[in-house]
Amino acid sequence: MNIFFDCHIHTAFSADSDMMLTAAITAAKQQNIGITITDHIDFYFPGDDIYEFDCQKYFSAYKKYRDNENVLLGVEIGMQDTTAEQSQQFAVNQPFDMIIISQHILENYDLYYNDYYQNKDKQTAYRIYLEALIKGMNLHSFGNVLGHIDYICRKAPYNDVHLYYDEFSQQIDKLWQCALDNNIIPEINTRRFDNNINPKHLLPIYKRYHDMGGQYATIGSDAHVESAIGYKFMDAVCFLKEAGLIPVYFKNQQPVIMV
Repeated sequence: MNIFFDCHIHTAFSADSDMMLTAAITAAKQQNIGITITDHIDFYFPGDDIYEFDCQKYFSAYKKYRDNENVLLGVEIGMQDTTAEQSQQFAVNQPFDMIIISQHILENYDLYYNDYYQNKDKQTAYRIYLEALIKGMNLHSFGNVLGHIDYICRKAPYNDVHLYYDEFSQQIDKLWQCALDNNIIPEINTRRFDNNINPKHLLPIYKRYHDMGGQYATIGSDAHVESAIGYKFMDAVCFLKEAGLIPVYFKNQQPVIMV
């Protein structure tokens, strides 16, 4: 029988995590779930941190766990126009189980900080972000999963940070059509499931994906510490059921239905 997998986890091979894989495995076992490690590759990331890792060392250190535990090995690729070819060469030449593609940088600014949002109202900032996701997917069509569509909501400096379908329906429809055309499925990221309001506003967006023909989605905690592994997992399962989507994980870059 297949089990549930938390499909978005960072360990010490990511610049922003110190978590050991053994600690992640222990935390997952306590919840009876599997885990997919998705350490960062984001070439030429602004700032001092280097969001890159050595694939040979990564697989050398982790392969034995993939062979013997409910552990799969993936990667999270940061989408940038200027590094798309480099990212593709990195990703397709390695035996990753899953490739997440995500938008962390816009206009050479880290979206986690205020610089990108300066002199932009919400409509402008979010429109540019969604359009970048569309362009990014076309340039990174080797990916399997689009990570955290609501990433921009985490640190946007506006009074109302929610991403509403009605407010950005044109861009969201284009986004989902692009995903469907490129055989990329969305992730529901539970980082913002810390209250009931955030999922409520995301639900119409994922329902729209279903209405346009989407069937599947992954679930990811985006954990960087072991206490975050499996965060609000069953809430996400219920969320996807309400959206009409089936939760999957990827093995050998093929979707496996979670049951």
